[in-house]
Amino acid sequence: MNLSTMATAAVGMAVGAAVVGLATQDQRQMRKTVHKLAKGAEKTLDDLDKTMRQMHW
Repeated sequence: MNLSTMATAAVGMAVGAAVVGLATQDQRQMRKTVHKLAKGAEKTLDDLDKTMRQMHW
């Protein structure tokens, strides 16, 4: 999987999670969704950083 495909997939997942969060009426569930979204984004950035370091860019 190339870098642009990974970035596109990460953006798609983030947008999907945001839509689910906005559609959720329960505040507690919304906080959980936002937390999961933030953790997922952080993990994706870490993975991309590791990939870039391995490619020696």
